[in-house]
Amino acid sequence: MLDKRKYNILYTTSFAHMMGGGQRSLYYLIKHLNKEIYHPIVLCPGAGELADKMREAGSEVVFLDVGRIRYLNPLVVKKFVSLVKERQVALIHTDSTTETFYAGIAARMMRIPLVWHIRVSEREWFLDRVLSLLSTRLILVAKAIGRRFAWLRDHQKMVVIYNGIDLEEFDHFPITSSIREEFNISKETVFLGCIGRIEERKGQEYLISAMRNIKSAKLILVGRGDDGYTGRMQSLCNELGISDRVFFAGARDDIPSVLKEIDILVFPSIGGEGFPRVLLEAMAARRPVIATDDAGNPEAVEDALTGYIVPTANSAALTEKIKEMVADKKKRRAMGQAGRKRLEELFTIQQHVKRIDALYQGILSKEHKPGKLS
Repeated sequence: MLDKRKYNILYTTSFAHMMGGGQRSLYYLIKHLNKEIYHPIVLCPGAGELADKMREAGSEVVFLDVGRIRYLNPLVVKKFVSLVKERQVALIHTDSTTETFYAGIAARMMRIPLVWHIRVSEREWFLDRVLSLLSTRLILVAKAIGRRFAWLRDHQKMVVIYNGIDLEEFDHFPITSSIREEFNISKETVFLGCIGRIEERKGQEYLISAMRNIKSAKLILVGRGDDGYTGRMQSLCNELGISDRVFFAGARDDIPSVLKEIDILVFPSIGGEGFPRVLLEAMAARRPVIATDDAGNPEAVEDALTGYIVPTANSAALTEKIKEMVADKKKRRAMGQAGRKRLEELFTIQQHVKRIDALYQGILSKEHKPGKLS
């Protein structure tokens, strides 16, 4: 166990806004972190929504725009070292590669530990090897992420810690609007939802193609979009004659409300995922999930119990499972209830923070002593 003095933990993020699951996961970690033991300091690239949310969660916020790794920038390393000294940082917790690179060098220079939190399965061949050397431990958001580091000899360096949902907040999320009313979807219509950035690796084209053969349901796509890909998807809907059954809602900040109004979440990603929060959020809303076998998806969704797992880039497989679920309301309800039970057993924010805390304590209780506040 650690002593009763606080440890300053420096967190880094490459975003100024709450753009995706990684930023929301960091927010909930900070919010539920034991502030009697840890003093969180979040390094942001600039002022914005994310900085405001981190302050709201009880964190100190500092700013440094690290930029991209084009060459080793000694000035950035110097700024990290100064920050570690000034704030008496005991441990650095990073996720993106650029911040991990510079923070890792600074951590080595200051002889403090660094934890690299890996949220995606996409490999960065050279950087993965460099960053793993600079890291004390690697947090993987799913077991499947381990394939990215198959070459790593020290498997004990990696630990799997799943994302967690704040059920108290989720269950009491204020309902201010109805997405069914906005898009004129009757309560009797089976309503499919696909939530996430609209881009090629998310695989929406395979779901849209499947909708051609699913006449008795409607689909809403929620999320920011890559302009080119979104335009192609809208054109595809027109070509298939399904524009009256497929809707583009854009980015929204009421995802819990949306999930509670749809009947099925479909997540057709084709590569690069980690452990998507939206799958857990659908389970929290007692909604069944149809997802591809990309990365950590099968670790969240238990096939044939809380939903279905289908092959990636396979419209026929999506069509089959969607049709099966659309036709069986009783199955949808049973799978949704099973999903909520699975979430409560494995994927709550309390479980997530408990495992992070245990990791911190295991590292800090050894030889790493700087950064304690009386």
